[in-house]
Amino acid sequence: MVKRLIKNILTMTAGTLGLSVIKRGEKKLIVLMYHRVMPVDDARYQREEPGMVVSDSTFAMHMQTLRDEKWPVMRVSDWLEQPETSRSPLTIAITFDDGWLDNYQYAFPVLKKFNFPSTLYVVTDFLGKPAPFWPNRVLSLLLADNVRMTDAWKPLLELIGQNISVPMSRDDAAKIIDDLKQYSDDAIYTALSHIPLSKNAAVEMISFEQLMDAKATMGVEIGCHTRRHYRLKEGLDSRLLHEEIIQAKTILEKQTGGPVTTFCFPNGDFSDDAYDMVKAHYSAAVTTRRGINSARNLNPHKLLRIGVHNDISNTPMKFKAKLSGLL
Repeated sequence: MVKRLIKNILTMTAGTLGLSVIKRGEKKLIVLMYHRVMPVDDARYQREEPGMVVSDSTFAMHMQTLRDEKWPVMRVSDWLEQPETSRSPLTIAITFDDGWLDNYQYAFPVLKKFNFPSTLYVVTDFLGKPAPFWPNRVLSLLLADNVRMTDAWKPLLELIGQNISVPMSRDDAAKIIDDLKQYSDDAIYTALSHIPLSKNAAVEMISFEQLMDAKATMGVEIGCHTRRHYRLKEGLDSRLLHEEIIQAKTILEKQTGGPVTTFCFPNGDFSDDAYDMVKAHYSAAVTTRRGINSARNLNPHKLLRIGVHNDISNTPMKFKAKLSGLL
């Protein structure tokens, strides 16, 4: 009871006093980072890491809160092009990572209603496919109640490095996924390659046609999130760097018929070589590093963001506290 009271006081302080302080001084840009948006009773919601999803009702509340507070909402690229003197004290940018179909189904219609622009960072090779990312494949295995761990699991279990039983909770599965990030993407995909994929996997990524509709009718800017979502860490082959950063941009621009000027680092990881390549080919890039952008810390190719998910932002005060960057 006491802990809950203290937490509520901290949340209220951050969501009121904290935000009022942030609006003073230098002009600031808060970049919101979303991944998935869907109803709680959607089966996909229950198969996703808790930290990667907000409900459709929570997302709508977020947008209503932005409207009620009268904060201007614009794309990162537009804010960067604004002269400092024209910027508002506090501006919000809305971004989505990966290119999930549920963004098109549940988030973009809400944004259209509020007339809020946004940016969707898509993985070019994954458009219109079942969930292709290794965290989702691992999660589906760990949460399934009808899966038997056979010898095919051995390479994956060696990476996990502990005895497990399935199904497990979403929180426990999320911890395992976080631990697996110490290994390379290739090592994890190789381990998973021994386990057959379901033949009835549903499409979970936005299609090219839906992407173009979002761009044409829902105010969605298309940004690049690589070709295959490789984490751009030290040691990644230079050929792969070129494919993930430069080829991905070329493919997107050819497909969409327009410029692609902003980039999103997968998992927020980047080596010096990856950063230099992104800087040479894009006007801006976002990271997963937490914070608020201002003149003091502004690097257009290392933009800070604030990630939100349902558990930490499901009331207006929690959402505003999160926006403050204090909690």
